[in-house]
Amino acid sequence: MGKNVQPWYDENIHTPLFVWDPRTGSAGARRTELVQTVDLGPTLLEHFGLQPTPRMQGRSIAPVLRSDEPIRSAGLFGTFGGHVNVTDGRYVYMRSCATQENMPLYEHTLMPTHMASRFAVSELVDAELVEPLPFTQGVPVLRLPGNPFGNPYSFGTLLFDLAMDPEQQNPLIDDDLELHMMRLLVNQLREADAPVSQYERLGLPVSGDPGPEQLLAASQRHLYEDARLPLAGSSEFRDEFPGVNTRLADLAADPLTKAVLVDHLGPVVDFLITNAATSTVVDIAALTPGLRYDRLKALDSALAATCEPAAK
Repeated sequence: MGKNVQPWYDENIHTPLFVWDPRTGSAGARRTELVQTVDLGPTLLEHFGLQPTPRMQGRSIAPVLRSDEPIRSAGLFGTFGGHVNVTDGRYVYMRSCATQENMPLYEHTLMPTHMASRFAVSELVDAELVEPLPFTQGVPVLRLPGNPFGNPYSFGTLLFDLAMDPEQQNPLIDDDLELHMMRLLVNQLREADAPVSQYERLGLPVSGDPGPEQLLAASQRHLYEDARLPLAGSSEFRDEFPGVNTRLADLAADPLTKAVLVDHLGPVVDFLITNAATSTVVDIAALTPGLRYDRLKALDSALAATCEPAAK
């Protein structure tokens, strides 16, 4: 499945870190304190007697290596348009978007390319040059609507205790703990200079502390339960063209059926056509919990309607 659809469980994000520091005289030892990959740069500079650059946000892990001394209270991680997550080393809080629309969501860039392709013209139509972000050193950036692969709303907001539930099978509903983790998350977002739109998407305050009115784990629990249900299979739909069992490339070749796809799935259709042209919509649904049976059925009916004779 890759790492773009499901929440970033520990299998995806908890990277084993092996370090040898000859200054410590220690080998084969474990450390329990929280570190992040952003700490590697300052660690190497400190090792060679150099100071981190002023804009570096990481910290040297030397104290952790020496005596398991803590260097950070929380770590931030996530993926574009997905959950924004925070951990204190024991608890993990996976904050979903506040509404099903997963908006507002923007890409900010001066190099409009995806990992393996340039931005399509349709993606750039609404692009605008906006004021610099705090970390762009006075340089304005291009802002355009974002098209994430997947929607965290399909799973809802999740809170796990890794000590008691290391396989993350039983999300917690604990308002006091969620409020504590929300505060850690907001502090991390502010340290990372997150844009205002990110707070709006997540339903978090731009300034001040989050409060009980921003709790989401309990109210979104039904989304997590729905995401655990079996997905619809190809045998549950028609095999005739056009339908959800038709290859995306074939649906995209017809302007009418492509318009139906865009209407039901949004701008992500162009990305899917480029990267999964031989897949069907049902195939894609296996990677997108939000595409449950009812949505697939509605899309299948809409596609079938494109080849019906017009009423006189």
